[in-house]
Amino acid sequence: MKQIKFTVFSVLSAITAMVGTVVYLTQFSESGKLSIVERFEAIPDADSHLSQVSGIKYSADGHIAYKWRATSAERLISDGSIALQEPFYIGNIANQRPWTASAKTGKLTQDGEHLTLLDTVLVKDLIRQAQISTELLRINLESSEVSTDQALTLSLRNGKTHSMGMKASMKNERVELLDQVKGHYDPI
Repeated sequence: MKQIKFTVFSVLSAITAMVGTVVYLTQFSESGKLSIVERFEAIPDADSHLSQVSGIKYSADGHIAYKWRATSAERLISDGSIALQEPFYIGNIANQRPWTASAKTGKLTQDGEHLTLLDTVLVKDLIRQAQISTELLRINLESSEVSTDQALTLSLRNGKTHSMGMKASMKNERVELLDQVKGHYDPI
C-alpha cells in the first residue's frame, strides 16, 4: 500500500514538474516576464510631445528672472510633469550675473516650480569662472535655490574640488559644499 502511494505521488510530481517546465519555456524564458496574453502593448505615458521648446519667467520688476529651453518636451500622464531632452537653464545670481546649467535630460514639475537636471549636468558661472559637473541638480525656480546630494566636481583654472552634495542660494550668493570636500589647487 505504501509502495502505491509513493508511486502515485512520484508520478504526480513528475507531471507537475513537466507542466511547470513547459509553461516556463513557452511563457517566461524569453521575455523574463510571465505572460498570459498573446501580445502586450504598452500604454504611452506622454500625452503630448513638443520640439524646440523654451520658457521665460519675468520678475515683479519686469526683468527676466530665468529662461530655459530644451530640444524636446513630453508631458507625462502619470504625474503631469514635463520630461525634457537636452535642457538648458539660464538663471541670475542676485539679479545681476547670469549662470547656466545643462544636462542630457530633465524634468519640470507639474506646477512649474522645480526643475531637475539629470545625466551629465554641467553648471557654469554659479561660482565665478567655475564649472560644476554632477549627475543630478535640482533647481527651485521660485526661490532660486540649487541643490544636489550627488558627487560633484568644482573646476577652476588652477584646480579642482570634489564634494558629496551642494546647496546654493542665488539670492544670497551663497554656495555650500556639504560632505567629503577634497581639493587640489596649484598656485597661479
